[in-house]
Amino acid sequence: MRKEKYTESDDLYDMACEWIETKEFDKASECLKGAINLNPNFIYAYVTLAEVYEKQKRFSEGVTILKKAFKIDTTFDRLPFLISRYCFELGNLPDAMKYIDLAIELAPEQEYLEFKERIKNA
Repeated sequence: MRKEKYTESDDLYDMACEWIETKEFDKASECLKGAINLNPNFIYAYVTLAEVYEKQKRFSEGVTILKKAFKIDTTFDRLPFLISRYCFELGNLPDAMKYIDLAIELAPEQEYLEFKERIKNA
């Protein structure tokens, strides 16, 4: 990828972060989608876009974007954890359990173990 695309992708990400601060979530999501389009491996742009969707209670779209990111980086434990959280919010407990187990397999963080208990008790 040309250096200019990385730079433009980073610029769009930075702009999105500014839009998030002012709660302009639609503008932020457009910038993040542009950043991902220019650099499809920009995992933090996917995560930030999912967080924007979470703020808008658009959990299904958050799951979709996080699954795309997880296909790119299957070692980043935060991705299945976030997928699990969003599935839980959607009431999809089987997928919530599936993805929290993946997160724990990658990194047995206390936060992940506590969330698994929350899913079990739901």
